[in-house]
Amino acid sequence: MSFLSGHNSKFSSKDMLVLVIAALIQFITSFIGSMIQVAIPLMSSDLNLTIELANWISISYMIALIAVSIPLSRVISKYGVKRFTIIGVIVLSIGLIMSAIASDVYFLLFSRVIQGISVAVLLISIYMFVVNQISEDNVGSALGIVGSMGYIGMTSAPTISGFVVYYLSWRPLFVVMAVALVIELILLFKIDGEWKNDSKPINVRGSFFYILIMILFVLGLTNITRPFGVPLLILSFISFFIFVKVEIHNSNTIFDLNLFRDFRYVVGNYAAFIAYFITFISTYILNFHLQYVLGFDSRIAGIILLSTPLIMVLVSPYSGKLSDKYDDRVLAGIAMSILLVVMFSLCFIELLPLYLLVAVMIVQGIGHGLFSPPNNKYVLTLVDNDDLGDASSMLTSSKEIGKTISLSTYNVICLVIIGNQAIGSDTIPGLISSSHLIMAIASVLTLSAAILLFYSKFRYD
Repeated sequence: MSFLSGHNSKFSSKDMLVLVIAALIQFITSFIGSMIQVAIPLMSSDLNLTIELANWISISYMIALIAVSIPLSRVISKYGVKRFTIIGVIVLSIGLIMSAIASDVYFLLFSRVIQGISVAVLLISIYMFVVNQISEDNVGSALGIVGSMGYIGMTSAPTISGFVVYYLSWRPLFVVMAVALVIELILLFKIDGEWKNDSKPINVRGSFFYILIMILFVLGLTNITRPFGVPLLILSFISFFIFVKVEIHNSNTIFDLNLFRDFRYVVGNYAAFIAYFITFISTYILNFHLQYVLGFDSRIAGIILLSTPLIMVLVSPYSGKLSDKYDDRVLAGIAMSILLVVMFSLCFIELLPLYLLVAVMIVQGIGHGLFSPPNNKYVLTLVDNDDLGDASSMLTSSKEIGKTISLSTYNVICLVIIGNQAIGSDTIPGLISSSHLIMAIASVLTLSAAILLFYSKFRYD
């Protein structure tokens, strides 16, 4: 049984084409966001990067993605989902080629910003694509598949990247992804028609204000150990408070704040935030541990890290079937409980022999495979069709903010414990201590998500 057919055997040829396009976009964009992890040691050596600059290769990408996700949702809905999906694929390809030819870190960071913006377009578009192009009976299963591909792309990226980096270099990673997008572009032109929704106006001033707030927030968080870090963070919170107060009384908002009146919707997005927080940082930590502490090269580290996505591929189809029979929040809550065990185990990562480390990664694959389909399906089917753009952008933002805050928090922890030093053998004790702290934080957050998911089920049903 294939991954796609495992959910539902009644997909029409049109449904299947849309599903393949959406699933590939979700996989490719998630892969691009995570493929840097294994390549960082070689990139650091080639470009002479400090730990902080190395982390900024990922952070710059995520800042751009998060900052524009919500403002772009109305633009995409108004002017055409298919049109912007095509634009996103083309611009992303250009950004990838720019990274491949980058001769210094600042040009590389600029290209990552371009990638972040174009990925935001694609991540918003694909969910609207699925809901509006796939027959109603198959929407739930399709959303589950597409959501699962995000986790699979994110967790398999280190493995595939490891082989590319080991046998070639880090630059071909970007070229390979650009080539994959050419295939995606060909498939997109096979889709007839367009989908638009003109009912939601575009708030240009509010959009720019929101983008500025998100930039201030991440800059403040990642520079919190510096004199200007805390002021930037405080300024972002104050600005966000003012922004919300203004938006509440504004008939032309950049996002329908009424969606947050539904506690179940809030919990679903919070759970997605936590899932991406713990997935991204645990993969990041495991990669660092395998290469720097255990001494494996990028190829072997990639093979070991493959444990999680392989299990997810096997579990996700059955999770989609279970979500048709049982409550989505219960399934997601059980999955979070499984992931809590994983996060707690990784608090003692240096004590785990390799076979137990692999076992933990397998359990992590089970947890994420069980979580993604029901939670994505639940969040996006809670809203009306007119609010789908807003819901899609918020779900995307929740996930990417989770990734950004996880890496930003880890960056701050590393700066406090290790300092702004080049990565080397003398920083290994500091890396281990940093791993302890970030995994403890991840454990607490995972516990909170599990509790809220169960609470939303038994309190509000």
